[in-house]
Amino acid sequence: MTQKPGLGTERGVSPAIAVLLMAAVAIILAASIGAFVLGFGEETREPAPNVAETTGEFAVAPADENAGDNQIVRITHVAGESVSVEDIEITITAIGPSLDTEARLVDLPAEGDSIDEKNLEGNKDLIDKSNDPPPRVIIDDDSNLWTAGDTIEFRINTGDADFRPGADADELEVRIVHTPSNAIIFEDTFTPSGG
Repeated sequence: MTQKPGLGTERGVSPAIAVLLMAAVAIILAASIGAFVLGFGEETREPAPNVAETTGEFAVAPADENAGDNQIVRITHVAGESVSVEDIEITITAIGPSLDTEARLVDLPAEGDSIDEKNLEGNKDLIDKSNDPPPRVIIDDDSNLWTAGDTIEFRINTGDADFRPGADADELEVRIVHTPSNAIIFEDTFTPSGG
């Protein structure tokens, strides 16, 4: 019996190529899934701290008084986990009929007691940077932790947002963000009456 040239070798090669192709597809699929899972794991953020309770206050001077020592925002950590001050950013938005301006307090804690240009983004004039009395970021503690009993404090500049009755500002929105988790740990909207 004579065999046609190449007939016997073709049948032996096809299964081998099929096995190699299947192995290559399995390797590529495993690498793709692994890259997806590892990439997803890198995007997982640190969990937000549990700041169980906070209180906020916005002190505004009456219409007939100088607002220089007023328009002070105080946010007190009452209960829950401590938060590193360097892990928070504070967004402040002043809103009124002809006003919509925003500033962010960043790179905290401020050096010493004073907030300066490096601690501000957005409208840098919205937050008072004077030192009389000092507008502080953390008071009552120098551990650079915002913990139960500590108060974040800053003053709104009346030249950019005047909250006295009959003036240009109606609402002040304050939001504290825990930057590693991108979670809001405090948010409130204050009105000139302190509400």
